[in-house]
Amino acid sequence: MTTQYVAGIDFGTDSVRWLVVNAVTGEEVGEAVSYFQQWAKGEFCKPEIQQYRQHPADILAAMTEAAVSLKAEVGDAVFAGIRAIGIDTTGSTPIAIDRYGMALALRDEFKTDPDAMFILWKDHTSIDEAEEITLAAKNWSTDFTRFVGGSYSSEWYWAKLLRVIRRNPQVTKSLHSFVEMCDWIPAVLTGTTSPKFLKRSRCASGHKLLWNEIWGGLPENKFFATLDLKLSAVKDNIGDTTYTSDQSVGRVNSEWAANLGLSDDVVVAVGAFDSHLGAVGAGAQDNELVKVIGTSTCDIVTATYSSLGDRCIDGICGQVDGSVVPGKIGLEAGQSAFGDYYAWFKNLLMWPVLNADLPATTVESIEKALLSKLGVALENYQINESKPVALDWINGRRTPHANQRLKAAFFNMDLSTQTLDLFHAVVESTAFGAKKINECFEEQGVAINKVIAIGGISKKSPAVMQLCADVLNKPIEVKASEQCCALGAAICSAVAAGLYPTIEQAQLNLASKTEKLYEPRRATSDVYQQRYQQYLQQAALVEAQVVASHNQGQGK
Repeated sequence: MTTQYVAGIDFGTDSVRWLVVNAVTGEEVGEAVSYFQQWAKGEFCKPEIQQYRQHPADILAAMTEAAVSLKAEVGDAVFAGIRAIGIDTTGSTPIAIDRYGMALALRDEFKTDPDAMFILWKDHTSIDEAEEITLAAKNWSTDFTRFVGGSYSSEWYWAKLLRVIRRNPQVTKSLHSFVEMCDWIPAVLTGTTSPKFLKRSRCASGHKLLWNEIWGGLPENKFFATLDLKLSAVKDNIGDTTYTSDQSVGRVNSEWAANLGLSDDVVVAVGAFDSHLGAVGAGAQDNELVKVIGTSTCDIVTATYSSLGDRCIDGICGQVDGSVVPGKIGLEAGQSAFGDYYAWFKNLLMWPVLNADLPATTVESIEKALLSKLGVALENYQINESKPVALDWINGRRTPHANQRLKAAFFNMDLSTQTLDLFHAVVESTAFGAKKINECFEEQGVAINKVIAIGGISKKSPAVMQLCADVLNKPIEVKASEQCCALGAAICSAVAAGLYPTIEQAQLNLASKTEKLYEPRRATSDVYQQRYQQYLQQAALVEAQVVASHNQGQGK
């Protein structure tokens, strides 16, 4: 009998990763990564105004390049045995499409227009629009934000679309619909990009598009029309039907089968966000919090209908029936920056090196040595209550209670403050932000029975993970797979192709096992609990100042 395989394709912030898995044993046969070339050069991005865009041609080229590389590694026979593919992406990362489903940036007239490209999750240019949507929902007869934590974020679909509509008449004129990357990629692979046939995922629709069965799908047209009539028109081109990730979009079409070296009978599963499928790949059970730790973090918990009841969890990024596993409620939270905060600090330290006209190989070696030394030094860092404290809002706050106007800050610095003190404060602040998310769940009756970490930082940074365990005062399990998100996508595709009856059954054979456990150190944890109170006090002070400054600027 021919060995059967399934594949997961994970579209991250900087790169795309392919993973091929034995559909019976769960063995990870091979993986490949390809980086987004235009993104790496900073093209179409303006960090000073928090604009972050990705070109769809960049995305598709990297996907193809990684497939070619992986096929060369594992061989033709393995690729010929791939039965199904699952897709996960960052989100909310939507793009404007025309009536045929073509991304506008793939048309010549829009190929250099950032508003015609994917608007990345970390793009915060639509803060005003998000606040306007929140206010409109609060004043409507139905509060459409009740299942997304009570406020709408600038990181999400409708805020980004509203800003494009108001600021770019050329794109708006050609725009027929707006689609999340996790829905567009499966549609591209199967040739179903036309809005009439495009399948929208339950995951993206529920967490970012305000979809909910209680109000019959998306909010009513009149609600969108109060913001802009074009929003209402786009809503009509979306529809109210959504699909869970154990379902099939279709089969890879002949063009993409040839491009990727696949057979012509490969099932493509409905896509979802990376973090939600990461929880699937990690084999998480009910009330186990999965932290997907990378440039930012996304925290995923699943809960039963009976345990949650009719409660709406305030301050999170949504609770959606079937967004992770069908038949369970998926709850999402997260931090807008985690690894990005560390990268920012590293770049500050690297400034003299980057401006010293050194060979690229020398710069690279210095950078690696710097990161290594910081990690080792952090392991032996001696903390006390007087050391500097930082806030983790370097890219705003996602959870609890989204507010992208907030900024990072440092406190308790003096002339004795050293580089390592500040690096520790940065790492500690991200752990404190994670603790605040745990408390947001637990204080509202959502138990956190276990913490599971996946993603690059969880595998590469033991000092960071130990600090997080000490701050959370909970053990943290790290999974063995380096590609849990892609693995989760592959698991879903195995169900979509009929290889397993349910995701839970597929997880028994395919989900990643625990590789390492970080236990909190009691004495250290006690000190961090004291320092956490300083973090909360300073956070309250900064937030009050930011809110007051904004209100003053608005004449309130």
